[in-house]
Order: sequence, then C-alpha cells, then structure tokens
Amino acid sequence: MGALDTVHTPQMDLRALSSYLARNVVPRRSAPRRLARFLGARWRFRASVGLLAAAGFSFVARAEATIVWEGKEVAAWPDLPAPALVAKDGAQFAQVTAPLFPHPSGVVHGLTILVDFSDQAAAYTKTDVDAWLNQQGFNGFGLKGSVRDYYFGQSMGKVDYQNEIHGFYRAKNPKSYYQGGSGYARADELWAEVVAALDAEVDYSKFDNDGDGKTEAISLLYAGDEGTFGQGLWPHAGGSNEQHDGVRLSRYMMTAMNNKPTNYVFAHESGHMLFGWPDLYGVGDYCIMANRGSDTNPVGINDMFRADQGWITTVDIDATTNARLASTPDGAVYRFLNPARPTEYFLWSNLENQQEWVSIAGAGLLVWHFDDGINGNNPPEPLQLAVVQAGGSRKLGDTTWPSPGSAATDLFAKGGKSELSSQTQPSTSWNNGSPSSLRIYDISAPGGTMEFSVGTGPLPPSNGGAAGSAGSAGSGSAGSSGAGSGGANGALGGAGSPGSGGAAGSAGVPTNSAGGGAANTSGGASSSTGGAAGGSGGGVGGGAVPVAASDAGCSCRLGTQDRGGHSALLGVCMAAWLLAGRRRASRSA
Repeated sequence: MGALDTVHTPQMDLRALSSYLARNVVPRRSAPRRLARFLGARWRFRASVGLLAAAGFSFVARAEATIVWEGKEVAAWPDLPAPALVAKDGAQFAQVTAPLFPHPSGVVHGLTILVDFSDQAAAYTKTDVDAWLNQQGFNGFGLKGSVRDYYFGQSMGKVDYQNEIHGFYRAKNPKSYYQGGSGYARADELWAEVVAALDAEVDYSKFDNDGDGKTEAISLLYAGDEGTFGQGLWPHAGGSNEQHDGVRLSRYMMTAMNNKPTNYVFAHESGHMLFGWPDLYGVGDYCIMANRGSDTNPVGINDMFRADQGWITTVDIDATTNARLASTPDGAVYRFLNPARPTEYFLWSNLENQQEWVSIAGAGLLVWHFDDGINGNNPPEPLQLAVVQAGGSRKLGDTTWPSPGSAATDLFAKGGKSELSSQTQPSTSWNNGSPSSLRIYDISAPGGTMEFSVGTGPLPPSNGGAAGSAGSAGSGSAGSSGAGSGGANGALGGAGSPGSGGAAGSAGVPTNSAGGGAANTSGGASSSTGGAAGGSGGGVGGGAVPVAASDAGCSCRLGTQDRGGHSALLGVCMAAWLLAGRRRASRSA
C-alpha cells in the first residue's frame, strides 16, 4: 500500500478488519504513567473493531513504530535527562535554557548495515544505498534529495549526517523467522547477531560522535517490506546494551529497504535515534515525526524541535512588547512564555506550502502551544505539543493520525483568521484556563515575508523601512515637506525637485525611534495659491523590523540622523517664509 493510499472497507469481516488494522493502522495509545519528559507514555491499541466495521472508515497509510526500550514500545527515551531550570538574566521568572533533546551537530557519523535473507533478496544495491543516504542533490528513485540533504537543510547547515555503509550481511535464519515471535524479541535477536558478526569488520568507536562512550547512529536496513505492525522487524528505533570496541551501542534503528528507498521512514527513525524526538500524535502533517505523508519529499521538522536544537533563532515576546514584526520561512521563531510557568508557551513562525511543505493545504503563521506539564500527546486528551488551528477546531488534536492532516484554515493570515488573542476563538489562554496577554494581530497575507503586530498597547514609530521618497514641488507653489520614514540605517528622505515656477520641496524628515510599523506624518502644508500642491514626502517605510538587523535602532546612527533633521527643519522654515510673503503680497494687491 502506498504512502498516501486510503482504504474504505465496511464489507470486511471482523477477522479481516482486525488483521488490516494490525498491519496498516497506527493505534490509539494511552499514557498511564510518565516514562519521560516529553511524551512519557506506554502505548496500547484501543480501536473498536466492531464500531469501525459498522461505520466504514478511512485511514491514512501505516506509520512507523515509535521507540523500543527493553523489548517494549515507549513514547520517548526513558534515559533522557530532565532539562534544568535556570534564571534568565533580567527576567522575572525562570526559563528553560537547557535543550529538551540531544543536539548532535557538525559532521555526524552514522553506520548503516545492510541485511538480506535466504528467503528475501534486496531489491537494490549497496551503491544505491550509499547514494540515497549520502549523495548531495540525489534524485534517484524519484526522491527529492538524500537523507543527508534532508537533515542538512532542516538544520540550516548545522548537521551533516553521513552514513558509512557495510554489508550485505546474510542473516542466519530466513526473514520469516525474524518476523515471528512475540513483539520485537526477534528484532533484538537479529540486532545482536548482526553487530557481533561485523565486529571484526567495523570499528564501532568511530560512531561515538561526542566521545561519551556511546554510539548515536547505527541503522540496520533489512531486505524486503516492513512486515506486521508491532511485531518482529517492524521499523523502530531501539536502545541497546551491546558493547563493542570500548563503546556501548546505545542507539540504533531498524527499517525496511522495500522495493525502493523512501526518505520518510529513514529520516523519521533517525529523528528518534539521533535527536530523541518522540512520535507526535494529533498534529497532522506538520512534522516528519507525525503523519506519514510523502515518502519521496517528506515534510520538515516542526519549529519547536528546530528551535530546541538551535537551528533557528528564538525571539522571546512578553507582555511589554508592542511591535510590528516580520517572519520568513526558516527565519526566527517567536515565543511567548507563561510567566508563572515558563515550561508552557506559544510559538509561531511563517510556513509556506513550498518545497518540503508543498503538501500542506495552506500557508500563513503556524502557531504551536507547548506545555511540558501535560503527560503526552494522547488524543483526544489535551496535547503536550499542539497546533493552534486558526479555524477554531480541534480536528487534529482529537485524532491520533488525522486525515486529512492539514487544512488552509489551520494557519493565520489576512483573508482568513488574522488575529489571535485571549479574546478570540481559538484563544491564547493557558491550559489552566487563565488568559494570557499574548495578542498577535493585523497578520498579513501569506508570502515569503509575513508581517504581524504583537501587544496590547500602541505601536512605536517605524524605524524599519526604506528611506521615504523626496517631496516634489507643485507647479507654481512650494513643494510639501517630505516626511519619509527612516530606513534600516536611518536614511533621510531626499530633497524635492524644483517645480515649474515654484520653490523646491523641503527635505524629508526621518524618524529616529526604535521599533517598527507606525506611519509617519504627511509632508508640509500645500500652498493655497499658485498651482497644485507639491507631492507628498516619502511614504511609510516598510514597517516590519527584521529581527536579525543588528543596527535597527542603533544609537551609533543618531549623529547622522540629527544632522538630517536640522537640515529638514531649515527647509520647512524657508518654505513657510516664502508662503507668508506670498500671502502678504496678495493682501496688499
């Protein structure tokens, strides 16, 4: 069954339906006790076969298993340390500053071992695997890049994940043997068999990337298809106590080669293995750790995970912030912390449905709500990491694997829902029901740069756009004073050109204030006689303030700005003097 196939089978008998669910449908899972910090849950199958068979159903294609620890499925690595809470300089509250997850960086060396069986040969070669995992710009098998390309792009060049390929190793038993047994017991058996057999060939210590005595990335690719959900060799990431070459092989993942390579599965399981990320139930298509979408061009990693890794910049907004801001894909992500409990926060950024996100139904600001106080993503219960759907529904969060996994109404933008606050639906209230002071409003249309305002007070004058255009003179009268907004470096509006028979327009007056967005006042008053008024001064500069602009509002620019202000003031005075003289001459006539 293909990655995007759906099934409508109300005529199936219960035995066939049960078999189908076991093989193809990701189960509902519950969280009776905390196993780990992020999605601490033990998972169980809770679908009602009788109700599904009676009602008919439609399911997204199978997704991959989660993490296996000591032979059992868990939602997150139980051995990850809890994050530390430390005081942020100048803040009134504690803020999480330690990463939630492991964060390998630079060149990350992985090992991939190829396994085939007496009853199952591989469908493609070791050379093909090497190209699929490592070749930059790879486009074989219909893929949009290699696995290395995927992580290099998502990390903004901070992670270069390269795999050394070994094999094929011929397993001692046929594949049918390893696909049997109870749970993942025979997968564990194959794992121990393979790493022992290759001990003389492989130096496992090369794959301890951070020198902590543990390997981070060993992958076992087996010939043939994935098999049966939750049993045998079904794709999963696992923990191990195997010791070789002085290191513990603590993290590995196992997945199928299938008839051709697929980027989704390998990248998804690598997310578990390398970065410790859990499966994300109830968030639809908005992360590779969630729904299984395209195998050839999988969606990206959510910006909460990316910010935690330090791959993108986090900009903190608080109750005192009143500003016009801008967001670009892969640019800064904005965050609003709960001052009473900073492990709960809202986070938002610009998502365009292009490139890896082309399958998403809409575009705009995607808003997340994270609350570490909630014990797991367990739909339909409140989620630890949830999409705030702009349309006001909880269609994603009510379903483990939502289908469809995205809608245009999920994102905030002009023409749809262009404001989010504690007074809107959905709202920015905290999970305990108390209102937050977060207000995001006047959100622009989707695009490569989206603008929006935050805060509950007035916006400061703009200092972020390009210099205003010069005021031009009218025919026979003084030109109006050009009041251009300051540019990124406080550039001045230029002087107006002389009109036909009239005086030159006065120079534009720049603004000096920090912050962005407020419109500047118009140019000087127009002449009442002697022809049409002069052209207005420079228009409003682009109001949004690029967060990364180091000299936005920089005090070192004020000297130049002040001199320009004096020159402009002199021009205004001269224009007023000429106008007064014309009026006196008119009265005497």
